[in-house]
Amino acid sequence: MRVLVAGGGVAALESVLALRSLAGDSVTVELLAPGAEFTHRPYSVRSPFSGDPAPQVSFAGTNVRHHRGALAEVDADRHEVRTTDGGRLSYDRLVVATGAQPVEGVHGATLFRGPVSAGAVEGALREARERVIFTVPAAASWTLPVYELALLAAHERPNGPELMVVAPEPRPLDLFGPVASDAVARLLDRAGIEFVGQSAADAVLGGALLLRDGRLLAADAVIALPQLRGRPVAGLPADPEGFIAIDEHARVIGVPDVYAAGDVTAGPIKQGGLAAQQADAAAEAIAAEAGVDLEPRPYRPVLRGLLLTGERPLYMRKDLAGDDVLARPLRFTPQQTSRSPLWWPSEKIVGRYITGYLAGGRAA
Repeated sequence: MRVLVAGGGVAALESVLALRSLAGDSVTVELLAPGAEFTHRPYSVRSPFSGDPAPQVSFAGTNVRHHRGALAEVDADRHEVRTTDGGRLSYDRLVVATGAQPVEGVHGATLFRGPVSAGAVEGALREARERVIFTVPAAASWTLPVYELALLAAHERPNGPELMVVAPEPRPLDLFGPVASDAVARLLDRAGIEFVGQSAADAVLGGALLLRDGRLLAADAVIALPQLRGRPVAGLPADPEGFIAIDEHARVIGVPDVYAAGDVTAGPIKQGGLAAQQADAAAEAIAAEAGVDLEPRPYRPVLRGLLLTGERPLYMRKDLAGDDVLARPLRFTPQQTSRSPLWWPSEKIVGRYITGYLAGGRAA
């Protein structure tokens, strides 16, 4: 069986590694990705302060054939894809892991999109004198990096301007539950960072952040996370926001032999660990179809977060469960919060296969 994995992020790398481990010689795995390396994006929050780029790991260690390019179109009837440079590749099974597009969600703010934004964020922080506001778009569900940026700014610039976090959630990192939220609130308080919750940022007007309720908060600089939009793939169905609907085994609904994982999929939370778990569900289903003796497990999300603080990190874990784990509403179940690692290796991206691969192959 020939399996083509399209994408260069967490879901793509986890899919490749899982398929290699689970299916062995039962499948031939190929990767379609524009670059030769995986960028460890979650660590890029350090870059505006350290000047160091986000760590990178070569795809060469996966030992699969790598096609340089990006996915443009899927012809499901022919089991064939077209790449952005006009090439064509056939498949027996396809895993779409092409991610989402980060776009401006708070007009006029300095946008933090990962490694490419380090210089802009560093410049905004350097020029600020009175107050810096860190914020997220109203629709954002994964807010952890905005707290990291604020905490790292407080740690690295103790005599710098006043710092504030403005977020739509009622409590800091509310997604992880009250124990984690209380812990993050204490970290913010000790660092002298003001938290303004239940507030949706709209735009930067002159020297102030305009909230959707009409309030203006003075700021020399506003640093915002992006809003994510889907990247529709010709030949595949997508919702109005451009995301792909999948079932609990990561199959694209309505399209035979095509799977999807990661930020490209429809769902309330976009996060690397969840992307890896979707990739595992897809890999197990494909391995079973290739004749491997296993019972494919459905996607059952467990949220894990490693919060960088400038000192000891904070580890958080939360099981997510509900009648439909792929859409709202979500019911939240057992949680853990600790200053000691809750998983090993203690990487920011947690996946059954990718975590060890990154720990073993990371290079600056």
